[in-house]
Amino acid sequence: MSALEAIATQAGSSGDADDTSTWVLGPVARGPWDAGSAHGGAPAALLARAAEALAAPGQRVSSLSYTFLGPVPVGEVELTARVIKSGSRFAVVHATLAAGGRTAMELRAVLLRRGSVPLPPGIGSPWPELPPPEGLEAIPSWFLPADATAFHPTAMEIRVIDGSLAEPAPKGRSAWLRLQVPVVAGETPSGAQRAVAAADFGNGLSTPVGFDGYLFVNCDLHVALHRDPAGEWIGLRSKTELDRAGTGLTTTELHDAAGRFGTASQTLFVDTR
Repeated sequence: MSALEAIATQAGSSGDADDTSTWVLGPVARGPWDAGSAHGGAPAALLARAAEALAAPGQRVSSLSYTFLGPVPVGEVELTARVIKSGSRFAVVHATLAAGGRTAMELRAVLLRRGSVPLPPGIGSPWPELPPPEGLEAIPSWFLPADATAFHPTAMEIRVIDGSLAEPAPKGRSAWLRLQVPVVAGETPSGAQRAVAAADFGNGLSTPVGFDGYLFVNCDLHVALHRDPAGEWIGLRSKTELDRAGTGLTTTELHDAAGRFGTASQTLFVDTR
């Protein structure tokens, strides 16, 4: 794939700091609401890549906690990432995306050593739950025309397991998602990158009220991975709970073909349109 088909292209370093670089989020990063703003999953994947790049040999990304401080623009952004707690067993990376003189997104990632721990029989075995994506139809569009260049449908393929995205899902909804473009041209997305790119769809998949009458914006995204996901497909089983105070919470089980590998949550700002 060409650089134009990737989520992000590096534009160079910024300033004298070794931990800061400049990137351009391409058209496929666009979200559904504003042509100039990215879908949260796109910059989340780029920040996950930055955290992985700082992992010591033998470490894996165990959790990623994002805070959305404002819209992330499609276009040039400044990425800063550094290790704030080093260690071979446990390390912490802090990363930010900034644009136009403001910080738009922040990440704190926990890295754990990849060990070999003997466990009793049956402990740690995967437990498959979701039916496979094969045989399910891809959703051609969601809020945008099918031929639009955006995170969905261009970069992310969605196959819904239960119900239609046109209807509310008071009991939650499950779907398989597949990242169809690289985060950075010439690189195969890691399992963690695929997981966070998909996890940000949880609140949209499982909203219990209609998009036409309500606004529910996730202010953060927390992803915890108890094992590395495998394969291209990421399964989401999401449920959203809302309160009359104008807040909500989406909780998502994350699956691959072998079963559940992690959990995601999103805190929501809720209001009427």
